[in-house]
Amino acid sequence: MPDNSFAATYHLGQYQAEIDAKIQALNDQDFTTRFWQKDATLWTQNAEAQQSIRSFMGWLDSPEVLTKAVGEIEQFVQEVKAAGFQHVVVMGMGGSTMAPIVFDRSFEQQGLPLSILDTTDPGTVAELEKSLPLAHTLFIVASKSGTTAEPLAFGDYFYDKLKAIKGDKAGEHFVAITDPGSKFVDQATKEGFRKIFLNFPEVGGRFSALTYFGLVPAALYGINISAMLHSAVEMMHNCGAQGPMAGNPGLALGAALGVLAQQGRDKLTLITPDSLSSLGLWLEQLLAESTGKEGKGILPVAGEPLGRPDEYGQDRVFVYVGYENVADQANLDKLTALEQAGHPVIITRLQEATDLGREFYRWEIATSVVGIVLGINPFDQPNVQAAKTATDKLMKEVTEKGQLPSSGQPAATQDGVSYYGDVTGKDGAGVLQAFFQQAKPGDFMTLQAYLHETEQLNGQLADFRQQVQDKLRIATTSGYGPRFLHSTGQYHKGGPNTGLFVQFTADHPQDLPLPGRTYTFGTFENAQAQGDLEALRDNGRRALHIHLGPDPEKSLQTVLTALTAALSHLG
Repeated sequence: MPDNSFAATYHLGQYQAEIDAKIQALNDQDFTTRFWQKDATLWTQNAEAQQSIRSFMGWLDSPEVLTKAVGEIEQFVQEVKAAGFQHVVVMGMGGSTMAPIVFDRSFEQQGLPLSILDTTDPGTVAELEKSLPLAHTLFIVASKSGTTAEPLAFGDYFYDKLKAIKGDKAGEHFVAITDPGSKFVDQATKEGFRKIFLNFPEVGGRFSALTYFGLVPAALYGINISAMLHSAVEMMHNCGAQGPMAGNPGLALGAALGVLAQQGRDKLTLITPDSLSSLGLWLEQLLAESTGKEGKGILPVAGEPLGRPDEYGQDRVFVYVGYENVADQANLDKLTALEQAGHPVIITRLQEATDLGREFYRWEIATSVVGIVLGINPFDQPNVQAAKTATDKLMKEVTEKGQLPSSGQPAATQDGVSYYGDVTGKDGAGVLQAFFQQAKPGDFMTLQAYLHETEQLNGQLADFRQQVQDKLRIATTSGYGPRFLHSTGQYHKGGPNTGLFVQFTADHPQDLPLPGRTYTFGTFENAQAQGDLEALRDNGRRALHIHLGPDPEKSLQTVLTALTAALSHLG
């Protein structure tokens, strides 16, 4: 029998009958048996795409497989502590860092303190370096392919620092998590890494939370990974791993989200208590990168304060993930009002933090089901490569010419802030007004901040989002680059063309060199921003680039003043 404690609460109103019909139709097609047999015809009739799907479904049994590796991981943790390490840094991008971020922010530290580096911003790298006891820090270089540019750059940078301290023993401070056969295995072996964890090639990055990529950092941080895997295994069984089950939680959630998206409710607005707010980062990648393609997809909206029913259009579905024993009445009351106004609301509750294991798994199943409903392959990411290719081309030019090509002439410059886009205006407010005049019901806005994250900037970006949401009644999201390139970046280029993209860049007065390269971290970050902008525009997206100069916090305040003026002139 299914465990009812794993059931979510659904308030789907007028959509309930159609969602029930979709679940029934899938069950009539022997969904569970075919799904667990990795029958790719559930998603597509294209033979090549079917092979791709089958080759990336190794995550299905990863909780059971990794349960057998708990002893190895825990023994490694004891070795690390015995060797005198005092801090752990996880260095990666996308799927290799999203789960560790959730673990770091959602659990109490019981083991070693954990930091995550997933940005090429030189200010962030320098700040992290300054905060670390380098001689007692363990660095995890996490890259599935072993070729991802960012984690390799991070690894080279800190290996160079450790070599200056420890000489030939520098490698003892490093751990690799990668796929078998990747070139990185050879480098890690040559440099004498303390440990190489070989993951599973048939598990894509965004489905890797319950593999070595998530579990090794979790165990070092002191999380009971055995309990977390146990909760995931229970969810496996509830989702039909041992045969068809009534009330399959993954199928129920995926069918609901897929049908709602087909009905135009394609903005999944995630609401959590503060202690689970980082879950949005993980969910953003899983859902956006898996479903945002072929002009379709679901956009996860995280970090938006919950408002009144009249503040939202008909493109929302609200999902709440919280704890049974944590009062969050303000949010729950607002969700009740939204439900009564006809908005679909889904509520899930955890007993304890290790229940995140089951939630990771529920959402992985659900995302796969969304792919079936929308008729897309949820395991590829065809548009992610576009920004990488554009960046690689720019970096080649940097190597040959010593600098990036010019961004062209700004549409306006005011108080040290430059605005670049296809719209015109006599000043910042004029450009912003022209840009946001393009907004239509059902659109969304994304802020892309290639900046050094600070609390002040977080507040300013939240202010920008709030102003736009209040005035235009559209969904808003925000992300720091280049992190989102490996997550929501797929949706930005491959999903529906309903986005308004505002990119922020800044100068790098305190830049950092990259060992063995002719360029700096700052140049690398600028190239990623420029490459991303090119990819957006190549896909016909509406994009505005705002360069903030040497003092981004001061300049962003100038932009916010201009935004207030711009929005006041819109009807």
